[in-house]
Amino acid sequence: MTFASQEAKFEKANCKLVGLSVDGLYSHIAWLRTIKEKIEYKGMKNVEVNFPLIEDITMEVAKKYGMMMPGESDTKAVRAVFFIDPKGTIRAIIYYPLSLGRNFDELYRALIAMQAADAFSISTPADWQPGDDVIVPTAGSCGVAKERMESKDQMKCYDWFFCTKQISKEAIYDKILKK
Repeated sequence: MTFASQEAKFEKANCKLVGLSVDGLYSHIAWLRTIKEKIEYKGMKNVEVNFPLIEDITMEVAKKYGMMMPGESDTKAVRAVFFIDPKGTIRAIIYYPLSLGRNFDELYRALIAMQAADAFSISTPADWQPGDDVIVPTAGSCGVAKERMESKDQMKCYDWFFCTKQISKEAIYDKILKK
């Protein structure tokens, strides 16, 4: 329900959502109908899932991606989120046990952070949010770092291997989000 209600937000961030379930087609139809017609939860009501939902009753895909929950029945898959870039490379995987709900703010933050890293050739520190300082690539030598430390390019170098700079939230969203 939450992914479906936030699909436009993820779409604007150039992210296509796809669901996978080890349940069968008729279970999917019943589930989709139930959340559209009967469930109201946390302000979500009449939620319609428009992204693809893949049936994996043989569990072939779930097993290949390590989604079967150890110690559970043979048909219980973990809640997993795979970030796959346009080249088909898995960039990040976040697993949640069956008993733990996903954090959609964190999923969106991770998506934006990975896109910002690609767009600006930077890294993001722990707990980074758009607009926070980012980590610039390693200087490569103490001489280059010293030049950076002395330059006025708004970069702050703590040591040769750790320099940061600020990229505004607006600059990040302007470069990443669809207009």
